Amino acid sequence: MTPRKLCLLIAFTAFVTAVGTGVWLAWPGPDLTAQADLSDDPIHLSFESSDDPDSAGSEPPDVVVLSNGIRLTDVPTNCHADTRGSLVCEDRCDTDAACPADSVCSHHRDFGFRDCQPLHRFCDDASDCTSSDTCQPVDTSASGQVLRRCVPLGTLRAGERCTGYAREPEGHCAPGLLCVHEFCGPPCNVHDANACATGTECAPNPYRVLGACVPSCRDRACPAGERCETDYAGEVPICRPFVGPACLDAAPCAANQDCLRGFAEPTLETEAFECRTRCDDKAPCAKGLTCDETSGYCFQPCTLDTDCPTPERCHVLHRRESQRGCGFIAEGLPTFHR
Repeated sequence: MTPRKLCLLIAFTAFVTAVGTGVWLAWPGPDLTAQADLSDDPIHLSFESSDDPDSAGSEPPDVVVLSNGIRLTDVPTNCHADTRGSLVCEDRCDTDAACPADSVCSHHRDFGFRDCQPLHRFCDDASDCTSSDTCQPVDTSASGQVLRRCVPLGTLRAGERCTGYAREPEGHCAPGLLCVHEFCGPPCNVHDANACATGTECAPNPYRVLGACVPSCRDRACPAGERCETDYAGEVPICRPFVGPACLDAAPCAANQDCLRGFAEPTLETEAFECRTRCDDKAPCAKGLTCDETSGYCFQPCTLDTDCPTPERCHVLHRRESQRGCGFIAEGLPTFHR
């Protein structure tokens, strides 16, 4: 390119840039008086059922928020929230004849409503099941046919503790019983006030329709070493084992201590409580104890369980850190106390 052409190109580029800038500066901006004023319109989280017209569209079609705030997903469209923290579902069939061939009108195993289900989901006898299962009657179809399903050969009786994920028969409930809220019990419907025997209540499964009759501590005291607790407001209170002082109940901590709550090893199923002394630069720990700057609590340093007074264990104080201390709580101290 000749010097003359290069000069012309530079001049043309500068002209186009100047014109564009002038147009942009002269162009009127948006009318701010016409913009929405969000300062007086705060966002509110809705805990209402999806049936509420004011909350329509706030949740996906298969999501239901119960009256107690629990959010359920993958809920069938024929189920909706009631005012008691559970679901109410309408049946999708009333006779076996209303269903396609090779299917029957039976109860949904999670939500309880009658629905057309294929017969291959059920069994005729033990030969249809694995060696660790048995063919157990579980339902009666709308037309009276007894339906059986392969279930684990458990040995736990009603009222005995269960985990729900054990592999051995000794960890499963006996056929005909369900494992709900850590206890084995006969099936029940949460809407039936008379479903369970005296001393037990219908503890709902995760879908809040069906459940199991489990021992309740609503009207009785728990054995020593156990505490009457619920997971949510309105839930069935059950006795749960714990280790450490009963510092939330009969044995409160000293004025300069806090009652910390966690879980004990090895299964993270047994709760643990500890009275921990608060500490800082102005309030040092007693002799033999060290102040943990992260949590603000005193602890006894340790390397092995034998360094700790029985029945405390030597635990890691914080995740991803090597520092260890004696205590009942296995998963570490809180990041900030109180």
